Amino acid sequence: LLIEISAGSGEIIGDTFEEIATIIEGTEKKLKRKNVLNVCFDTQHAFASGYDIRTPSTLKETLKKFDHTIGLKRLKMSHCNDSRVALGSHVDRHENIGQGLLGLEAFQAIIAEPKFKNINLILETPRDEKGTEIVNEIKILKKFRAKIT
Repeated sequence: LLIEISAGSGEIIGDTFEEIATIIEGTEKKLKRKNVLNVCFDTQHAFASGYDIRTPSTLKETLKKFDHTIGLKRLKMSHCNDSRVALGSHVDRHENIGQGLLGLEAFQAIIAEPKFKNINLILETPRDEKGTEIVNEIKILKKFRAKIT
C-alpha cells in the first residue's frame, strides 16, 4: 500500500514528510506489522507542499529530508508531472513535463538520481484528445536517461 504525498490544500493531511511518517508509524503500530506502507513521491504535490526539487542539489536536499524522516527504503514509486503553481502554494495543478514551474532541469535531475533508478515513474500530466503529449514526454525522459547510460 502506497501513501502519496499531497499538495496540502484545505484540510488535507500528508503534505509533509513528518505527517506521512506519523501515518506510517501509527498504522503499522496499530496493525502490529512493519513495512506494510510505502510512499509514492508525486513531483507536483511535493513542489506545491514546499519541497524544492528543481535542481540536482535541491532534489538531493529534499531526498535527504525524506530519508531522515521517512526512510528511502519506503520510496517505491513516483508520479512525474510538472507544476502549474508555485513552490509552497498548496494547490494540486499538474502540468506537462517541461511546461511548468518545475521545468526540464527537475526531470533531468530525477532521471539521473540513483534513488529513482529502480522505482516506477508514472506520468500524470494533462492530455489532449489525441494524447500526443505523453509521447513527447516519454521521448524527453528517454533522452535524459540516454545521457546517463
